[in-house]
Amino acid sequence: MNRLLIVTAAVIGLFPACFEENPCDRYVDYMCDCHADDPEFDCAELNRIYASADPALQDQCAVELTSQQDQDDDDGLVCGVDGTDTGDFADTGDAAR
Repeated sequence: MNRLLIVTAAVIGLFPACFEENPCDRYVDYMCDCHADDPEFDCAELNRIYASADPALQDQCAVELTSQQDQDDDDGLVCGVDGTDTGDFADTGDAAR
């Protein structure tokens, strides 16, 4: 019985890690959503490069995502991490009321 509880606790403890999105997925999603019209970025190529990223490449993706978001902020591009609208009036077409 104790063995079953220990195994169950271990499996449950590891379960959330199976669904965590890796930084390369977030980087590719951001680039494909926010820079779709930029000829310097090819979404299919990014997907191919980062599809099975090892931990070292995932670390690089996290750094590149942060750097790209900082650059986009400096350039005035409004785009969420997942490519969704952040609600900024400059990006939605809504007028301030």
